[in-house]
Amino acid sequence: MVLAEKRQSVKIRFNMANIVIIEDHQPVLKLLSSLCQAEGHDVMALDNGRAGMAAIREMTPDVALMDRRLGDLDGLEMIREAREASPNTRFVMVSACSDTRDIVTAVRRGFCDYVTKPFEPSEIKDAVNRALTEPAEPAPISRQKLVILCPKQAA
Repeated sequence: MVLAEKRQSVKIRFNMANIVIIEDHQPVLKLLSSLCQAEGHDVMALDNGRAGMAAIREMTPDVALMDRRLGDLDGLEMIREAREASPNTRFVMVSACSDTRDIVTAVRRGFCDYVTKPFEPSEIKDAVNRALTEPAEPAPISRQKLVILCPKQAA
């Protein structure tokens, strides 16, 4: 008689990261925190910009999710100080503002991604995974190593 073995599926996570979440709307803060914790990340959730900046300075997290409009600070203004305090942290903006100018400004100032509210849980997971896996900044192009390929013109 052959006994059937029960196999247990084990999900191994290699992407555990320290994540700071700065969001002034409590239900969204709890949702973001739950989504990141479900992926195995260590999360510090804060409901105002000043506390968020203190956490970024102290923890130097791998990723920080920040709202655009916080009660006490503006996420677009915070990014400069945050990047100076923690240059290796990847910043993702999560905002109800879907204005193209805000998105472009956010990316120019140093956010690696921008997720608009309302969002699907997969959008947050994908943004965090991209932040953890993509290089922090594009590799600089050296003029000496730049090669431009042009098709030969017929004589």
